[in-house]
Amino acid sequence: MHEIGKNISILYRQFHLFLNHELEGTNITATELMYLASLYRKDGITQDDLVKEYCIDKAATARTIQGMEKKGLILRKPGVSDKRSKNIYLTDEAYIYRNMISQIQKKWLETINIELSQKETDEFAKTLAAVTQKAKRMNQIKEENSL
Repeated sequence: MHEIGKNISILYRQFHLFLNHELEGTNITATELMYLASLYRKDGITQDDLVKEYCIDKAATARTIQGMEKKGLILRKPGVSDKRSKNIYLTDEAYIYRNMISQIQKKWLETINIELSQKETDEFAKTLAAVTQKAKRMNQIKEENSL
């Protein structure tokens, strides 16, 4: 496997270490940052949308969202068409962190791309996205077949 899995695992852990270091002194965790970034792109998405986007189980997502709600970062409201679903909205408190989060993301990309050309970076991102989508589809099919 050319150590692809190992390198992806190491990259993930290093990314979280970087985020935790950058977030010191704030009340935001690396996981909350991830969800906030999604909400900055599309405020009002559902918890299920976040579960699907990040492939994180519903219980873990619910715990993180509850913590964010207690911190005053988000509000959960019943869905318009389905009252059982919860739409998540950013608060003014969450918008205070938007610029900082953008700067952290930019710093990470600048750090890891130091030896890559823009073309190489774009190709890597495209390939990684394609592999990720294929893995998600493969596991979704396996999960559906086991039900």
